[in-house]
Amino acid sequence: FSKPKCNYGRGWNKNNACPPGFTTVENCGRWSSSISCRAPTSGFDSRAIAAGTGRVVSGSCTGSKTDTSPSEPSCPSGFTKASSRTAACCDKWAITCNDANANGWKSVVTCTSSRGDKVFQTDGAYSCEDKHNGVGSNDFRAQRWCKDANSNNCWLPYSMDADGNCFPYNFAQSKMQWDSPSGYGAKSKRGGAEILLQGKSPSTMTATSGAAAPVDVVYNSGSIAGVASSGFACVVGIGALLRKKQKKRSAGNAGDVELKDGANTV
Repeated sequence: FSKPKCNYGRGWNKNNACPPGFTTVENCGRWSSSISCRAPTSGFDSRAIAAGTGRVVSGSCTGSKTDTSPSEPSCPSGFTKASSRTAACCDKWAITCNDANANGWKSVVTCTSSRGDKVFQTDGAYSCEDKHNGVGSNDFRAQRWCKDANSNNCWLPYSMDADGNCFPYNFAQSKMQWDSPSGYGAKSKRGGAEILLQGKSPSTMTATSGAAAPVDVVYNSGSIAGVASSGFACVVGIGALLRKKQKKRSAGNAGDVELKDGANTV
């Protein structure tokens, strides 16, 4: 008997069911048709870092407000620097801490797991910030990526650079990217100059009052919590939860693909 052919949707075939650089995997029988996208494991852009579970490390405060050059802490073993910023330090009894009442400064470094994804799924311009914050998952559904322009009910593969921003994976071949660097409402765009998606360190995860001691926060997706006194917290913002619901609504047919996190880790 000849091997049954897979049934593709209108406008789709084995050559375009997955983005350039991904592998289309067919597993079709007489009574079922399973088509999936396998993410690459090598050949990434030199800018790409392994983006995954994150960790925010806060350095020591400088001794005065005029000393605006705090020393930058190092990322723990197994983590890579994604971005850094300078934050205010204030007296421990300060209700809020900002530039106006700062008595010193500290460097806050966002690190990402060295075993994270070098290519990951984005469902809109907001997905870079989600990935930077350790939120999101990779479905890589076949026949659901944005192969055409002016669509937002689809996904695009992206990678993260050392500044915590995200750039379209294999843009030279796919020519597809989001048309906005951040926020909601972005649509797929074909060609043009590369648009970096914005990722940033979440200020809600770093102590901003009484910041005399270093703060070390681990964050993962899964629950909502504040920064505990022990210095560890699981954080997912309300916006991220809404985006997860939005993603679920636009996920498409359940049988299209099943490729979970970890397929493109290093």
